[in-house]
Amino acid sequence: MGNQNPCSRRVSMALMGAPLVLWLCGCGGGGGGSTRSGTVGPSSDGGSGSADSLVQTPTGETLDTHAVLVDAGGQLMSWVTPQDHAYGRVSFLSWDLLLNRMPLDPANGLKVYFTHSEYDPSTLAGSSWPNNPAGKNAMLAESAALYFAYSGNGAVIDLVRALLDHQLEHGTTPSTHAWADVPWSTAEASSITYGNDTLREGAGVLEPDKVGELGFHGYLRFWQITGDGRYREAAIACADALLQNLRSGTAERSPWPFRVNAQSGASIEDYGSHVIAPIRLFDELIRLDLGNVAGYSAAREAAWAWLMTCPMVNGRWTQYFEDVPPGSDLFSNFNQYVPGQTARYLLEHPERDAHWKTLAASLIDDIESRFGTDYAGDAGVFHGARTISEQTAYMYKMASHTSRFGAVNALYAAATGDAIARDKAFRSLNWATYMARDNGTVNEGPAESKSGVNFWFTDGHGDYVRHFMIAMGAFPEWAPAGENHLLRSSSVVRAVTYSADSITYDTFDAASTEVLRVNSQPRSVSAGGLALPQRADVSAAGWTYDSATGVLRVRHDSGTNVQVVLHAGV
Repeated sequence: MGNQNPCSRRVSMALMGAPLVLWLCGCGGGGGGSTRSGTVGPSSDGGSGSADSLVQTPTGETLDTHAVLVDAGGQLMSWVTPQDHAYGRVSFLSWDLLLNRMPLDPANGLKVYFTHSEYDPSTLAGSSWPNNPAGKNAMLAESAALYFAYSGNGAVIDLVRALLDHQLEHGTTPSTHAWADVPWSTAEASSITYGNDTLREGAGVLEPDKVGELGFHGYLRFWQITGDGRYREAAIACADALLQNLRSGTAERSPWPFRVNAQSGASIEDYGSHVIAPIRLFDELIRLDLGNVAGYSAAREAAWAWLMTCPMVNGRWTQYFEDVPPGSDLFSNFNQYVPGQTARYLLEHPERDAHWKTLAASLIDDIESRFGTDYAGDAGVFHGARTISEQTAYMYKMASHTSRFGAVNALYAAATGDAIARDKAFRSLNWATYMARDNGTVNEGPAESKSGVNFWFTDGHGDYVRHFMIAMGAFPEWAPAGENHLLRSSSVVRAVTYSADSITYDTFDAASTEVLRVNSQPRSVSAGGLALPQRADVSAAGWTYDSATGVLRVRHDSGTNVQVVLHAGV
């Protein structure tokens, strides 16, 4: 696609007929039968670390720009060698492009990612397609927070802070609007100010689900990381607007419309299933006792009740992508993003619903059966790796969505011990690594790229890196052996410093649990200056270490500063 292509990556509504017909024939209920007991290939070790599972043998094929490698069973491995360096490597490449090689937009003097949704993979110049700041910035914020903990590279935090500051100054609705003091979802390409897209969404229109998404992953999390009170107030403003504009939901009408006129509050598109983002924002503000806690609690329960009685029952997982224009049919363009994010929430918060396991499994199965089929020359299963399409209206296989499928399966496998889900996670994540090129550009998918389309900051960066981070947190042995990395925390990591023989980090909460992969046996672990005991488990404050895998688990119940001293170099 050239920079002037009016269709961008997602086809115009006039071209949607064929795929819509395919899925309208079977869109009832949750869609698709269970595949928990099935397997996509003969191997199901999921990168267990056995000798056969770590073999990386060329097949003679090429996937995007890399030679295809498989294990002894013919199942897909990453192009990165050794395999345990793969997820960290592609995450580094993705961030390195944004940090060090992105040009300025000649129209405004800002880095291209401020005012564009996509870039030319050859020149890195932005395209003429509308910008998507709220969703893009939320995804980049989460990826930055996770990658910072993993790598200690504070430059990613600085990059996102600049984006959030720009959104606050140039991309926030007036306080006189019905949707007051919240982020605009879209903008004209190259426009310093947001909310003025006339090509796709419409000027003055915003998406309430993105208010929740940026409110949580961007503003609230970055207040927790940086202590900047502007972000806390912006998060509260997002929650207040969601509370004030909450309405009763039905099977045809969600608690918030998908698109609204920000000034009047009038609904533009009446249904959107992505309520898990506002729920996340409400949850954390309630936990922290910030803002209108009583109001947020009532709104959260109303949104949860609607989620459980409507889309979880009727399978209407529609509306998320801002570049699909408003339409009259709200229930035929299914997507995998919303059920994937909902399944992730259930797996990260099983205490929220006693049926979390069954619900998450049904969502994963629906995504696999609906979006895991062959399309446009891309195999639904490639050397054992399930590849995932984006939405009914745009069925190309894509890196971000395949990596999300991998990450959610990893969470499910870690929570349940399901070996098949673990292998599915491993293979899908491996496929997604092939879309990261050596220069840091990240292709959306093989078939799509043949038409010459631009690459997106969401699909190749914000909504890409986070899934590898989540997966390594679920299975630490997928992170590099012989190195030091903080892979998961139940809190927010505010600071981290790595050296060969120590790791020091600060968490937002005094009570927290972390998972790390380290290069040697710890000599000591302390929190708040007090030594923590080595234990057999972390059912109480202390730490455990598995010498076979190098996995360190730390629980601290008081004290936000944790110091790990290692035997390396001794």
